[in-house]
Amino acid sequence: MTTSLYIVSTPIGNLNDFTFRGIEILNKVDIILCEDTRITSKLLTNNSINKPLVIYNDNNANTVIPKVIKNILNNNRIYALVSDAGTPLISDPGYKLINACIDNNIKYTAIPGPCAAINALVLSGLPSDKFLFIGFFNAKKLEEISDLNNTIIMYESPNRILSTLEYIKNNNKFNNTNIVIIREMTKIFEEVIRGKVDYLIEYFNNNKPRGEFVILISPQVKVLNSNEILNNHLDLINLLMDKISLKDISTIVSKYTKINKNTVYNFIKNLHNV
Repeated sequence: MTTSLYIVSTPIGNLNDFTFRGIEILNKVDIILCEDTRITSKLLTNNSINKPLVIYNDNNANTVIPKVIKNILNNNRIYALVSDAGTPLISDPGYKLINACIDNNIKYTAIPGPCAAINALVLSGLPSDKFLFIGFFNAKKLEEISDLNNTIIMYESPNRILSTLEYIKNNNKFNNTNIVIIREMTKIFEEVIRGKVDYLIEYFNNNKPRGEFVILISPQVKVLNSNEILNNHLDLINLLMDKISLKDISTIVSKYTKINKNTVYNFIKNLHNV
């Protein structure tokens, strides 16, 4: 079966990041589906590719898809799907076209390449073993996953970056999290800004937001109170109880946990009723 649809990743900023295979495929296909003909035309011109472009986006997906499927089945046309930047289907309606291909037994494949969310995760320095991507910032989505212990990734525009940071600031669940904001990835003015939300708000109040942004929020850092910390060291406390004085235990545990010695003393005293 001939592959009839290629999902082709494109550069997220630096045009030199386009893969050799991506260029080869776009030269091979009959028609390219894209979000914005002006943006895709620049990419094609840069790589000496001359192919007809058809706009495909959220607004016209339901109209375009039947025409694409019909053209593939009846005329053996080969299509490529690209986004303005990065990997198609990430925050765009490409999945609808894929489902239509599945329903019609049409063969498709993906040509890997840049993805802003993954590139930002690599640059951030935040835990990458568990992460959630929620597309462009959405308060409801963020609230739904705020209790999960994952790095959160989302996109944002320069016009909304400050209001989004204000929302994060007012959500108590993110008070102790580290936040990384990355802008203009792969370009000359690529910038990675790290810090707590107050610092980031101050930063963008003093530096006009420009370019496209990726926001990453670290997994939540739970702050334990003194009793919770000491409860985690009960084995040590109980081991020392039969060997040294309460005063000496308090000194040792205080040094080990960085908790005030009197607090440790009263905790042990109440624990063992001494």
